Amino acid sequence: MDTALAFSDNVTLGSLGGAPASRVLARLVGIGKNYGSGETAVAALANASLDVRAGEVTLIEGPSGSGKTTLISILGLLLKPTSGEVWLEGKNVAGLGERDLPPLRARNFGFVFQGFNLFPALTALENVAIAIQMKDPSRKDPRGEAKRLLELVDLGPRLHHLPADLSGGQKQRVAIARALGGNPPIIIGDEPTAALDTKTALSVMDLLRELASVHGRAVVVVTHDPRLERFADRVVRVEDGQISAIDSANASKEHV
Repeated sequence: MDTALAFSDNVTLGSLGGAPASRVLARLVGIGKNYGSGETAVAALANASLDVRAGEVTLIEGPSGSGKTTLISILGLLLKPTSGEVWLEGKNVAGLGERDLPPLRARNFGFVFQGFNLFPALTALENVAIAIQMKDPSRKDPRGEAKRLLELVDLGPRLHHLPADLSGGQKQRVAIARALGGNPPIIIGDEPTAALDTKTALSVMDLLRELASVHGRAVVVVTHDPRLERFADRVVRVEDGQISAIDSANASKEHV
C-alpha cells in the first residue's frame, strides 16, 4: 500500500493508477484558524471538514476573504490550524513540528499557482527538472522525468523554450508538470486559471480533469469562476470562514 488513510475498511489509497474516487487521500476535521489573539482575533475558518478523494476534482468557491486560501493552505500543510485535525498518511499531522512537514508536503502535494512562478532564465525542461531535484535530491534522471511530464501535458515541442517564449496557457502547463514531479497524489491549484483567457482556462481545467479521471490524482482548485464547475465532481462553497455547502457537480459534461 502506498500513501494510506485507514478511516474505514473501504476508504484507503492503494496505487495511483486508476484509483477510484471513493478512496480518501486527506481529511480535514473541524478545522479552525484564528489570526491574532484576544479581542483582536479574527476567525478565518471555523469547524471546516472536508475529504479529498483520489480521482476527483473539487472546486473551492467563495467571495474574497471567505477563507478559501486558508482552507487549501492548511490542507497542503503550508499553514497550521488553530484547532481541528489534518489526516494524512494514516495519522493526524496537525500537531507536527515545522521540520516534520516538508517531507510530507513533498510526498503528497503538488502546487499550481495563479502567477506560474517559473524561473525566467530556465527553460521549461529545466524548470520542471529543478523542482524534481528539490523534492528528491537522490533522483538519478530528473531531466528525463521532466521530459516525460512535459510530454504528458502536451509540451513536448516546447521543452527548450524559456517562459518568455511561451503563452500563458503553456506556462501554466509547465507549472502543472512541475507540480506532478515526484508523483504526488494531490494537486492543489490556487486560482490557476485566473490569469488566462476563457479558452485557455478551460483547456487547463480539461487537463486537470484528465489528471483526476485518467491518472487518479485528487485535484483541489480554488476559483471565482463558476464556468469551471463543469469540470468538477464537487463544489465546496465557503462563506465567512465556514463551509456552507458541498454540492455534487456534473463532471461528465462536455468540456468545451
